Parts: sequence; structure tokens; C-alpha cells
Amino acid sequence: MAFLDRYQSLVTRHEAALSLTRIGDEDPGRFPADEVWADFVRLYETGLHPAIALCVMHRGRLVMNRTIGHLLNHPEDDDVGDIATPDTLFSLFSASKIVTAMVVHALIEDGVFSLDERMVDTLPELASRGKEAIRLRHLLNHTAGIPDMPRDLDVEEAIAVGKVDFRLLEELRPSHAPGTNVAYHPMTSWICIQEMVERKTGRDLRAHLRERFLDPMGIDHLSYGVSEPDMDLVARHAVTGLPVPTFMGKIFERTIGADLDRAIELSNTAPFLTGLLPSANVIGSPLEMTRFMQMLLDGGRVNGMRLLSAESVHRATTEVTPAQFDSTFGFPMRYGLGTMMGGNRFSLFGLGTRGAYGHLGLSAVVVYADPRRKLAVSFLNTGKTMAAPGMVQWAWCVQRIINAASRAR
Repeated sequence: MAFLDRYQSLVTRHEAALSLTRIGDEDPGRFPADEVWADFVRLYETGLHPAIALCVMHRGRLVMNRTIGHLLNHPEDDDVGDIATPDTLFSLFSASKIVTAMVVHALIEDGVFSLDERMVDTLPELASRGKEAIRLRHLLNHTAGIPDMPRDLDVEEAIAVGKVDFRLLEELRPSHAPGTNVAYHPMTSWICIQEMVERKTGRDLRAHLRERFLDPMGIDHLSYGVSEPDMDLVARHAVTGLPVPTFMGKIFERTIGADLDRAIELSNTAPFLTGLLPSANVIGSPLEMTRFMQMLLDGGRVNGMRLLSAESVHRATTEVTPAQFDSTFGFPMRYGLGTMMGGNRFSLFGLGTRGAYGHLGLSAVVVYADPRRKLAVSFLNTGKTMAAPGMVQWAWCVQRIINAASRAR
């Protein structure tokens, strides 16, 4: 009897989860969309994510565009808010870096920047303590050696004003000779890139992104932050899972300037949702981000328009730091010039994805393109966890997409 009661409880819970699924326009063809989605429903049932979105383009066709969950809080809460839909807007967190990197590569293509130019030629106040050797390529591929935020930085104030006082960055001293070792830079190098763009062009990243990519693509929302009227369209985030391991908490505090709980709290505030944070607050719908990745997969072209040269896309998405021990993450990583790169035995995009490129976002957001499988993916979610048994299901979901694309030839 106890077994039957438990079984009935699981069935009821599964049916309740399925009722929260929303499906947008899609044309699966031979892609096993329903089979793949069943694994994502099981991920939702772990309770790690208030909302999950999956958008997949395979061979240029939109084969999946689905969401499950709520915009606010956690499914166990009484006030769970509206049901997420494919039109819901999601924060990409660190996956924002791939968008920022493409703006930089567009400016390189236009002759505004050179990969080998020194950071301090545009930001002379940082010319001290070994930072003189940092070049733009080092800022893009996480080898600049300055991954940690200044000790005296007030993160809340920086988010509120959208800027960091560069006098605080003067104290940073590279942990190694720039260009020699890999250490993921969650914020510092991207703050420098943001300032370099504004000083050299007189315009901010948001304006360049809109003009170069978004307007030609007909994209409404994908940008740094949203307008105040659109804030209610953005899914909010929640810390879930087990307590953050001590060593991971220290990484957060050192490289971001706040612990996970505080960082997520700030991510749900108006300054974050409407600001311009080049490494963290690109916000858009799952389809918008997938179309951006498909544009890269198509060599910088959309509907016959060339937005970025094939050479620029190749430069941005080619591995430049073969697998090395990343001293921020503590495990091997591969990087391009603004991208995280796939691998065959260890990869954020699934096994057997050498040549794929994209980016991870806090803490389980992942966007990528896989040229070999002609696949563009946005897997977005709102639960922020560093440790939980349910992450095994997350990893399986990532692999499930790869397996399905390999079969649907």
C-alpha cells in the first residue's frame, strides 16, 4: 500500500509538472523533441529550478522552443507567480560574455581595435604593477591574470551606477605574466573591455550591439538589461540545492565581490535588470539567444545579410587556450577569444563536442553552437545551485540534446 501511495504521489507530481509546460512555434521534424523534453521535465521535478527554458535549432530549423515552471520564487512557495512561456525573458549571467565578445570582434573587424593592442593604451590609469603587458586578447581569453575583484569594491554600488571606480582597479597585480596561464575572469576583464569600448568609440556596448546585430536581426529584447516596463517579463532567480561548499563560496567572494546569496539577491533588483553589465546581464528570450548563436553558426550571416565576417566568427570561436587547469574554477577549461570551447572527454556542452563553442552562465545556464551537428542551443534556467544531486540530471539533459542531434541526421 505504501508503494502504491508513493507511486500515485509521483504520478500526480509528474502530471502537475507537465501542466506547466508551454510550447512555442517549433517544427521538430526528425528531431525527438518530446523524448528530449521528458528529461527536462524530470529535471524540473528535482526542484532545482523555478523555471527552465530550452530552445534548439538543428540544421537551421527551430525544433524545440519550450518552457516549464514559474517566473517567480520556487515551485513549493505559495506565491509562485505567472507560468513561464517561450516569450519569458531570462538573464544569461556569464553567458552574456559571448554577446559582448562578438561586439568586440565586430569592432576589431571595423579597425577600431586590435587583438594585440595594450589595455593601458586606452586605460592609462591602469599602467602599474605589471598590468602594462595586458593586451585585448588576454582580456578575452581569460589569461590577463587579474581575475579577482578589488578588495574595497562595493558591488551593490557598482551595479547601481553601472560602473566601477577605476582607482580601485589600479591595485590589481597580475597573478602571472599575461598570456601564460588560464584563470577565468568573471568580471574584471569585461569591466575593462566595457570602458575601452566607450572611450574609443564614444558609445556604449548596448548601442553597438543594437546597431550591429539586434536591429538587422529584428530582435526586440536581447540586450544588456531591459526597459523598466519590461521588468515584469523577466524570470527571477533563486538559490537552490545544498549549501555552497566553502571553497566555492570563497571563489565567488574573491572574483565577484559577493557570496552567492547576495549575488542572486542583487540579480533580482531593478539596477541589475535595467543596467549594463558586460559580463552578466544580457537578458532576452530563449529564441532570441538561439538565433544569435545560429547567426554565428551561419558564419555571421542572417537572411542573406552579413553582420560579421566569416573570418571574425572563426577568430572568435577557435580554441586558443588548449585544455589547461583553470586556477579560478579548479578544473580543465578550453577558451576561444570570448568563448568557452567544447571537448570530447570533458565539456560543458556534452561529451564529444570538440569544436563546439558557447558559454556557461551562473550556475547552469548554457548556450552554444556545435558546427559538426549544425546545432544551436539555449538552455536557460533560474535555479542557482553549486551542489545538489539533481545536477546529475542537468548533465544528462545537456548530453541528451547532443545525442538527439546526432541521431536526427
